[in-house]
Amino acid sequence: MIFHSLDYLLFLPLVAVLFFCVPHRWRWVLLLVASNIFYASWRIEFLALLWFTTLVDFHAAKAMMHTEKGSARRRLLLAISMVCNLGPLAFFKYSALLAGTTLYDLRIGNFTMADVILPLGISFYTFQTLGYSIDVYRGKREAEDHLGIFGVYVMYFPQLLAGPIERPYKLLPQLRERQVFELRRAAIGCAMILVGYFKKLVIADRLGLLVPPILAAPEGHTSLTVTLATLGALYRYYADLSGYADIAIGSSLIMGIALSRNFNRPFAAVSIAEFWQRWHITVTRWFTDYVYIPIARSTRIWSRFVATVLTTLLVALWHGAASTWIAAGLVGGLLMIGEGAIRRQRGGLARTSRALERIGVGARGARFLGRSANRLVLWFFLLFLGSIVNAPGWEQTRTIWGKMADLPGDALSLSAGFGALHLSALFLFAIAALEIYQWLDSRRPVFDRLEAAGAIVAWPFWWGLAAIILVFGVFTGSGFLYFDF
Repeated sequence: MIFHSLDYLLFLPLVAVLFFCVPHRWRWVLLLVASNIFYASWRIEFLALLWFTTLVDFHAAKAMMHTEKGSARRRLLLAISMVCNLGPLAFFKYSALLAGTTLYDLRIGNFTMADVILPLGISFYTFQTLGYSIDVYRGKREAEDHLGIFGVYVMYFPQLLAGPIERPYKLLPQLRERQVFELRRAAIGCAMILVGYFKKLVIADRLGLLVPPILAAPEGHTSLTVTLATLGALYRYYADLSGYADIAIGSSLIMGIALSRNFNRPFAAVSIAEFWQRWHITVTRWFTDYVYIPIARSTRIWSRFVATVLTTLLVALWHGAASTWIAAGLVGGLLMIGEGAIRRQRGGLARTSRALERIGVGARGARFLGRSANRLVLWFFLLFLGSIVNAPGWEQTRTIWGKMADLPGDALSLSAGFGALHLSALFLFAIAALEIYQWLDSRRPVFDRLEAAGAIVAWPFWWGLAAIILVFGVFTGSGFLYFDF
């Protein structure tokens, strides 16, 4: 059952109606049963792994409450939780990294590592439960004493398969609160779901039909087409992933449970560090809290450098178990270190400002040039990222780089060709339709704007959006990209 299937369009309203009809004290039972049905509709056998993770972390955290902080037994309980969480994740998700090695060719009967199936949502619920165990170990929160409530926290169906990764201090209290149906809140949730469908079906899936064939055989296309396809692949990721997040948040909001924001206009960022802060926010915060900060707290000068590179490497590996993502993590970490080093060179920045003043560039102009330089570095990184993680292999990546290098000369000689026109129109449509909406929404929610304008404006807008989705959407049943994570 995926979010843009007919099954889900019947499942969600049924669960929402039952949620407000069932007495409050039994709502956790409804959500737990609904979440298990939702997950089992994919592969019922992987429910055992989901329950294994839930039971281990529930009992490990409960046992920690009866041990002293810093004791060997408390550390042992945390180690058990980490092994039981990270062990299955490493086996199921990262066995692909063994491709081409002797281990990859090991065979047990007719089974090889190539037959490993990635359980849906394992990267998300593993980090959610592991973060809970670490917080209890650190004494930041009490262990949950209700197994059913904790089970809903782990398996809550709107965010089970692809996040957001919720922290216990936000989601667990909401699961205990008595939610009352609010029509306006449900309408906001439905509006978010519509926007999510637009991102997924109209933008991401249409780019998915057009972009991969170009990047799979870049030698047969012009430099402009290949460059636009690289950018289009990145935007496809964004529209797909943020579209899922919108549908998840909207689905939960109908029942009165607020999930965390997961994307905040990442392409409006002015640095690589800011880009990652805006891209899959809950994942970035998780790695910041549990990886970067513990390492960076060291008094050694180079600890922040190690923490930055290690964190970006782990974030990249979380997104994809491949050598291309490892390269992206390394490059991203090194560029972020460079950005930070430049920001700390206040003397050099002051001399640059004085030099700009002498040629007539004021403070506002200097800030504009600085932000433009930062954006140039960011988009260099994004082009690099798109060229290596979206191409089938390094051979195609090298061809893409060659095409990009030819772009200035091709543009000057007007030999870019007409093959990019279709892609350009689609990419510009995605930018215009989505970025303008999000720019407006960041200043004042579009729902509030339309509500203030009245039903004569609001209803045509939302019905028009639904019509656009039905007419231009791609209904081929393809899953969300995060299902591969």
